[in-house]
Amino acid sequence: MTVQLALSAALSGLRTTQQQAALLSHNLANATTAGYVRRDLNLSAVVNAGQGGGVRVDSIGRKVDELLIRDARYETSRYTAQEARASALADYALVLGQPQDEKSVSTQLSKLQQAFSRLHDMPNDDAAQNAVVAQATALAAGLNTAADAAQAVIGDARDRLQTSVDTVNAALHRVGDLNGSIAALEARGGDAGDLRDERDRLLDQVSQEIGIRTYTGDDGQVVVMTRNGQTLMDRSLEPGDTPLALVGGELQINGQRLAWLGDGAPPSGTAPNPDTEIQTGRIMGYVQTITRDMPRALDQLDQLAEGLVQGFQAAEADPAGAGLFVLAAGTDGAAARIAVNPAVQGESWRVRSGIQAAAPLEPGDQTQIDRFLGAFTASHGFTATDMPANATLGAYATAMVSAQQGYRTGAETEMNARKIGADTLETARVNRDGVNIDDEMQKLLLIEQSYGASAQVIQVAGRMIDILLQIKG
Repeated sequence: MTVQLALSAALSGLRTTQQQAALLSHNLANATTAGYVRRDLNLSAVVNAGQGGGVRVDSIGRKVDELLIRDARYETSRYTAQEARASALADYALVLGQPQDEKSVSTQLSKLQQAFSRLHDMPNDDAAQNAVVAQATALAAGLNTAADAAQAVIGDARDRLQTSVDTVNAALHRVGDLNGSIAALEARGGDAGDLRDERDRLLDQVSQEIGIRTYTGDDGQVVVMTRNGQTLMDRSLEPGDTPLALVGGELQINGQRLAWLGDGAPPSGTAPNPDTEIQTGRIMGYVQTITRDMPRALDQLDQLAEGLVQGFQAAEADPAGAGLFVLAAGTDGAAARIAVNPAVQGESWRVRSGIQAAAPLEPGDQTQIDRFLGAFTASHGFTATDMPANATLGAYATAMVSAQQGYRTGAETEMNARKIGADTLETARVNRDGVNIDDEMQKLLLIEQSYGASAQVIQVAGRMIDILLQIKG
């Protein structure tokens, strides 16, 4: 090897270590930047006419594990779906209460039964009669409040769903812009690592809202699809495009139905398709809250309200008339419309003699009170999901409150399990692709030594050239 080759190799080493130091400093500066992927130089030996000529930089490497990223996004989207459901169920369960809570419907129903029992012992006592009316009013109000809470949860889920849709659309538009920038930059031989980091962060954000799959083409542009294969974005979007949209009572993807969110049964031909249903992400959690969790809760409440109306109507001496509870006019469910019969307001003697009675019964006559108490012990038929087919009003109310608490705890348990899985994979992703400061500092020492060695070679070569010049002189 000639002195010239030695100088050339040493200079290439200096240039390479300078680039390595610059890249390493960039890594260290972004050690705590979310979504930053560690960079490395891809090096190769320079060989000229069979002789070594130093080292060259081929490219800047941004090596990620696409399978690990896919799994991490999937687990995160499963977690966020359960998080959305658990939050909604907790909001409703907080209002409904535990079976033993004073505010729960089951406790209010039990108190009404106790009020009738005290009235049975003191049928002519005005205070006992008023207590029955007051407790019946509290029970009806409790059902109204629970129904309002369920509707409020649905309204909140709709608002959050719209926010998620807007988030996804905004992120996908930016991803489309980055696709073009990455393709253009890499076509010129530039480093698009920072742009790819930003794109991955956006895709992570999208995956929290809706489960996605991605495919990266040879030109570096990414295609985004739902987990069941529907295309959300094919490399770029036009201004004004909305891949996801809430149109009327439907959630749509590029004009195709994903979910029916309207009131009542879906129109003909809009039945859910298992092949196109949302599988994960917050959007799935909101859709399930709107279409399954809260409608189930309202149905359970409505059947209890209907049971109260029918049970106390049947307990009247004349079952053809209205009983202690009535349903106000309207299109809302029975739980939202149930109220105490206005006939007892100011005439509490009717809870002893019958709501439809023309006059009070004889003092001490407990016949009608016995009928009312029988409404609590009679078995009623129910068809609500997860509820007993036949049960007393009290047993049904307790089962309903317990079931709702069970839905909440079940969703929270699954959410916590999903979070463990998501955190584990995200940690593995950061450990593999992120910046380890200790490792980078070790590399910095090697760079320093390599730079010093290359500089020493140049100094030696310089002295050798000086000696040769002196000899020739």
